[in-house]
Amino acid sequence: MLRGKYDFDDFLTAPIPNNYATTKVRDRTIYRPNKKLKVYHRFLNTVLFDCLPINETVTYAYRKGVNPHEAVKPHAHSRAFFQTDIRDFFSSIGREIVRERLLTSGPSIPILDLTAHLERILDFTTVNGILPIGFSTSPPISNACLIDFDNDLQAYCNDADLIYTRYSDDIIISAQSREKLQEIKQTIADLLAKHFSGKMVLNDEKSKLTTIGRKIKILGLVVLPSGEVAVDMELKKHIEVLIHYSIQDEDIFLKQAKEPDRKAGLNKLSGYINYINAADPDYLEKLRRKYGTAVIDSFLHRSAQ
Repeated sequence: MLRGKYDFDDFLTAPIPNNYATTKVRDRTIYRPNKKLKVYHRFLNTVLFDCLPINETVTYAYRKGVNPHEAVKPHAHSRAFFQTDIRDFFSSIGREIVRERLLTSGPSIPILDLTAHLERILDFTTVNGILPIGFSTSPPISNACLIDFDNDLQAYCNDADLIYTRYSDDIIISAQSREKLQEIKQTIADLLAKHFSGKMVLNDEKSKLTTIGRKIKILGLVVLPSGEVAVDMELKKHIEVLIHYSIQDEDIFLKQAKEPDRKAGLNKLSGYINYINAADPDYLEKLRRKYGTAVIDSFLHRSAQ
């Protein structure tokens, strides 16, 4: 696959810690692979991790051609909404969980000698026993590791006339009445405990139950009483302020972005633009018309630079 650029012996023996660096972003450690490790990760995604089974009817993150809008749309005509997330999501998925998922995925894995190289694959994809933030292998592995949890929670929701979707660590469940969601937080917690033996827990600070009549905001999108799903107007205004001042006044830009330097501010704005591209392409075209295609596309592609 790599056309002789890298040797398989190197894949099997190269010291992996020499091939990534770490940076701190707020309270998180981000792992940044070098060029060679990125190539090996892409190889593993292609031949292994992208082949692992996931529940595509409920999980929407880290899938090509799928965006946050699609994760919210199934809830558009509900009246009550429970939202929560999994605390320290990637770091909750340990080496043993990944190993078990690989060993139990059976015929979906197109590698006959997987067990012979399993520990090396785990070395490539975990650091200090957990999935690292920043490795391209972590997102598809996380979806695969949650398949049994997703299946069980979906079955429960189907029986209870509830709607369930998940976007990475964000869990969204909706219903036609608030009463139907009274026990759902405990149900989710129980299923996490069942499947992950206490290693995954809910983030109580981000757990909330809301009903139509209030502003229903999910994944940066707003569910309107009409059933329409749109990007939050406050986020749109904030993005346009940032674009304007990124061009006109760096001091005000940094103040509005709440970042210490221009690079961090531009990276944040790039994240917003890429989110808009996924969630509301029509609004992205409006931004192109207003600020110029070159300006918007420079933010859109910044993460790839």
